[in-house]
This record gives sequence, C-alpha cells and structure tokens, in this order.
Amino acid sequence: MTQLGSVLIVGASRGIGLELARQYAAAGWKTHVTIRQPVSKDTFLPGTSVHICDVTYAAQIVNLATAFEASNTSIDILIHNAGIKHAESRAEIVAVNVDAPFNVAAALMPAVLRSSQRKIMLLSSQLGSRKRFGSGRTPSDDYGYSKCLLNDRYRDEESGWRYKGVASTIVHPGWVRTDMGGSSAPTSVEESVRGLRGVVDQLDLTNSGRFLTFEGRVHPW
Repeated sequence: MTQLGSVLIVGASRGIGLELARQYAAAGWKTHVTIRQPVSKDTFLPGTSVHICDVTYAAQIVNLATAFEASNTSIDILIHNAGIKHAESRAEIVAVNVDAPFNVAAALMPAVLRSSQRKIMLLSSQLGSRKRFGSGRTPSDDYGYSKCLLNDRYRDEESGWRYKGVASTIVHPGWVRTDMGGSSAPTSVEESVRGLRGVVDQLDLTNSGRFLTFEGRVHPW
C-alpha cells in the first residue's frame, strides 16, 4: 500500500503538473504546488498549499525554502515539473530546464531530508536521449539539448543525493496531450500522471539513479 505523506510539485499551473497536484490531493496527500503567477482559487483541490515561485529567480527559490523551514514542513516527494520548450535564447531554456531543477532541489533538500520517504523525481524527455534522438551525440535542437544536459547533470548529482539517503529518478512522461505536447499526442495527461505516480511509488535507494519512462521502463540515455 502506498504510504501517504507530503508532496511538492514544482510547476503546477497546467498540464502534467496540474494533474499531478489534483491526483495527489484526491488521494489524500498533503499537496504543495508552485506556480509563477496567481490562478483562480478553484484551480486546485481544497487543501492544496499554493506557493508563488518563478524557478529562474534565486530570491523566490530562497523564499520558498524559507517558508518550508519556518514551518518545519517536510517533503516526502519533490517532483520538479517546470520546464519550457521555446524561448528567445538557448541560454534561457537551459536556465529553466537544466539549472533550475538542481537549484530548487538544493534549496529544499533540508525539507526532503526531514521526511520519511525522501524521494525526488525530475521530469525530462525522450528528446534528450543521445542514443534515441542524437545518434550518440547531444541533440542539436534547443529543447533536446537542454534535456540532454539535464540528464547529464542528474547523473552527476544523483550519487550525492543517494549518499544522503534520498532516492531519485529522472523520467520521460510520455508524449502527452498538453499545450506543449499538442493535441495529436497519444497519451492523456491522466494516464501519464498515473504512471508517474506509480514510478515514484516504487522508487527506493536500491533502484535510484535510473532514466525511466512513465510506464516504468528503463529509457536509454
């Protein structure tokens, strides 16, 4: 049986992040979310704690971490979903898709370590796979490039997290019918999120460090 606890979904205003928030809250988890700008009060289920945080601003990440420290709140599962596909420059995409997940994880690590489950999930993409989309090389398009760098950085950081007792994984959520994935995508957001929740439910220190699909299959780097 899944052990209930607290979850923080970073980037939850729409799509996969919003559905993660809804499913976890409906299942009885203490659910925290971050959004960049205020949304209508009925966006999230009752009891969801909403935090304003733009992950490209260090001060807002510090404020988020300070709020968890001040209330001595723990985070059993930290899910970093925030990401972008298009921007004015590659550097902006890298700042959101590569740098931000680790800045957030570092700031919130004390809250994760206070919890009983101690899990982190980062959302990546199959488009960042060198083997599948780069012919062994780093993908050249901005989005694939950023997700490939995210995967590389994760592999550098994961052993340090595991040493602290934190189990983690990086996951391709599928080609999902969202604003980013488009209406022709084969996977519904509900199906993707059910799969992601199953992946994190099975996560522990013995299987930490893998690149997985939302169905729980190992994905090539």
